[in-house]
Amino acid sequence: MDLQKLLDPFPIKKEAELVAQSIAKDPKHVNQLWEWCISNEKHSWRATWLMDKVYDVDPNLVRPYIPKMIALIPTLENESKQRQYLKLISCEPLPKDISGEFINRCFDLLITATTAIAVKVHAMQILYNFSIIEPDIKNELALILEEQMEHGTAGFCARAKKLLKALR
Repeated sequence: MDLQKLLDPFPIKKEAELVAQSIAKDPKHVNQLWEWCISNEKHSWRATWLMDKVYDVDPNLVRPYIPKMIALIPTLENESKQRQYLKLISCEPLPKDISGEFINRCFDLLITATTAIAVKVHAMQILYNFSIIEPDIKNELALILEEQMEHGTAGFCARAKKLLKALR
């Protein structure tokens, strides 16, 4: 399967879902997809989007890559890849040995004004998930969420309110 040809030009959602189903039927392609995700190819972010679609079909195929995604986040600058990786990470329980560097990066993404809202929302969810493991960050996270809500979008504020309620 030539993933690059399938993802260039950019497929519509329905086409991506069909490709994801095809990959799920033949899981050997998941590693090929991951290799393209981490490449520096011009449109490799499309592979991360497809990885999300594969997760929707069969999360077990993507779970082995979650620790690799966590390891990439602290230095990853591509916003599209950040969004997809953080979304996938937020759907899974965090490993007990999660790095402080990763958690700090999530805080940085949450408080940086120029971070895309979707990235902020996924970082917020991950930090909430982490607060279940490390309750010491609950107060800090609550304060940051309240502060960020002052300038947040409706979607951001809705998620923040939900998490604030759970934090208290």
